[in-house]
Amino acid sequence: MPRQRHRSPGFALLLTAAIVTLAVVGAAHLAAQPAGDEAPTVMPRYDANGALHLPDDYLRWTFVGASLGLSYNDEPPQRESFNHTLMEPTAYDHFVRTGEFREGTMLALLVRSTEADAMPARHGRFASDVLAVELAVKDKERVEAGWAYYDFRGGANALTTAQPQPPGNRCYACHIDHAARDNVFLQFYPLLADAAGLTVD
Repeated sequence: MPRQRHRSPGFALLLTAAIVTLAVVGAAHLAAQPAGDEAPTVMPRYDANGALHLPDDYLRWTFVGASLGLSYNDEPPQRESFNHTLMEPTAYDHFVRTGEFREGTMLALLVRSTEADAMPARHGRFASDVLAVELAVKDKERVEAGWAYYDFRGGANALTTAQPQPPGNRCYACHIDHAARDNVFLQFYPLLADAAGLTVD
């Protein structure tokens, strides 16, 4: 007959404790993961005076649109610029799923100068130095109009925090009167509209 092995009660207790520990660690790991593999929602940050912090990672946001020489003023711009628009990734994911800009949505506009004389380019122009960085933020708790607009300047004069443009600023009226969707010029961002399956007139 096969010889039976006898384990001490202490071994059984150690084995039980190890199983319980693994179960607790596993449950804690699962609880820390966002539901549905979604990243945690990123919201705007403000200082004690209500100034918006320029997010450290805004240059890694989702690219949603570009324009060349686009201006909202009647008079032509003094110099041509490339405009690159970026969107905070968790807000982008929400918009693609729902077609709506959630509270806390942040859009960054980078205004860059243009260059042409660089090899091996034979024709055309490319984006160069940053002239301005502007953010649009949806935050109804802070702004009656729903959206606020911030200018962080550019180049050597760049800011890390900025107060919202005053309510009478032309940005507000222009966005309200001409934006294709919820104060956002979606008509200029076909990449964003296409990703959400939207048609913009």
